[in-house]
Amino acid sequence: MMLRTLLAALAILAAPPAFALDKPRDWEPPKIDKIPNHRQQWREVVDEISAYAKKRKPDFVVLVHNGAELFVKGEREAEWEEARDPAGKDFEKRLPLRTVMRPFIKNLDGVVLDGLYCGPFKFEKPLAEAIRERRELDATLADERKRGIVRPPVPLDHGPFSLDPKEEIRKYEENRRNALRAEHQRRIVYAAGAMIDAGRRLLAIETCATQAEAEAANKSADRDRVLAFVSVDNRALDRMPTGHPRYENPAPVTTLGEARNWLALPKGDRFPTRAAWVMAIEDTNYDAVLVDVSHRGTDLLVKSDVYRMHFKKLGAPRLALAVVPVGRAHDWRWYWQKGWTVGAPAFLRAPDETPGTFLVDVADKSWRETLGKTVVGVMDLGFDGIVIDDVDTYRWFEELMPIKD
Repeated sequence: MMLRTLLAALAILAAPPAFALDKPRDWEPPKIDKIPNHRQQWREVVDEISAYAKKRKPDFVVLVHNGAELFVKGEREAEWEEARDPAGKDFEKRLPLRTVMRPFIKNLDGVVLDGLYCGPFKFEKPLAEAIRERRELDATLADERKRGIVRPPVPLDHGPFSLDPKEEIRKYEENRRNALRAEHQRRIVYAAGAMIDAGRRLLAIETCATQAEAEAANKSADRDRVLAFVSVDNRALDRMPTGHPRYENPAPVTTLGEARNWLALPKGDRFPTRAAWVMAIEDTNYDAVLVDVSHRGTDLLVKSDVYRMHFKKLGAPRLALAVVPVGRAHDWRWYWQKGWTVGAPAFLRAPDETPGTFLVDVADKSWRETLGKTVVGVMDLGFDGIVIDDVDTYRWFEELMPIKD
């Protein structure tokens, strides 16, 4: 029970931005046979997007931002299967725990992960070492289960105990933070290991507190062969970094594997006009740039803007990528209609923390059609690829519909 509580807490703490509501008003959780496998639903929508894009343009780059639990079968899905079939009638059809979801990975070129080297969940060791240690521990735990010994996947610290109430509270909070961090890292390790084994690229977005921390993050990313965008105090990703890109080079970049650096600047709100935003990007030598399709949510990019972003200041071509959110709807995007509110249309499930942003049900047919039109529009503008964003909103639905009491 304690471990499930910690995992549930992590599901909220590790999902930026935080979800605004615990549950809709008058909500009653459905019976187990009515609870869908939300992770599989989210995989399916990513699969549909990536398969369409790759069929239309085989070299089109498709990346996923976060969503670590989608890459490998985890405990939630195993519990979901067990609760729906406690007698084990379909046991032989079930994928083993930790199975890599290869059909999901097949049409992806990489994954973008947040906070590998900066922030509360950063890794203090090489990523390869963390992956190896996790796999060794999982093998040990599996062997112990065969012998009737059951341990949680993340060790839970207790003590040392004290008669001082303040010390007890301090130690409890420290143990809790350590457990949350270890559980978060476990999920990241599974996703990163699966993508590395599949020959896909790892990218990272790092928001560091100091320049010294940023320099350390860059060195760690180099060691782990992670393509990192590292900045200082830039959580909104709306600031153009000063100076030259790390590993700036004049060579043309036409594939993700050739990129030695990249720029994540999806929000152009700090620039007075769309033209100023495009010009600022055009005036850089990054090998790949990531943007949204509109300036300040209203002024849509046009083909000539995207064409200009395709070239470094030095003149060589580079990759231009666009953000495509799938788990949230925004009242400033092209598809929004006057009068829309929670429940109307049905895919709008709850308001999120940011005003004008709503959590959506990705299983809804109308929403999937909207996403399809979005991807078509992005490709028609001439982008080289997309970063599928907001794929971790399945966590909110899972909290809403617990498998166990």
